[in-house]
Amino acid sequence: MPRQERLSKADALTFMLTYIVVERGCTFELNPPRLFQMMTMASTAVEQLESEEDAIPHEVLEALALTLIEHLQSDPQTRLA
Repeated sequence: MPRQERLSKADALTFMLTYIVVERGCTFELNPPRLFQMMTMASTAVEQLESEEDAIPHEVLEALALTLIEHLQSDPQTRLA
């Protein structure tokens, strides 16, 4: 059975944004630095998924998204709902 194609960076970013905004109900300003931060996290997730055969994509992405949520909550300039 051929190995299933892994997640793209765009798919990872889409999943993380959906998870943060829809699943977790957080709102925040998506400015250029924050978008760059999220794109970097999406790249990290893709690299991790490629290097770890048994990694589960949604678990890796949710863990990174939770890290970002914690960062947003500790930033006094960010207003989370």
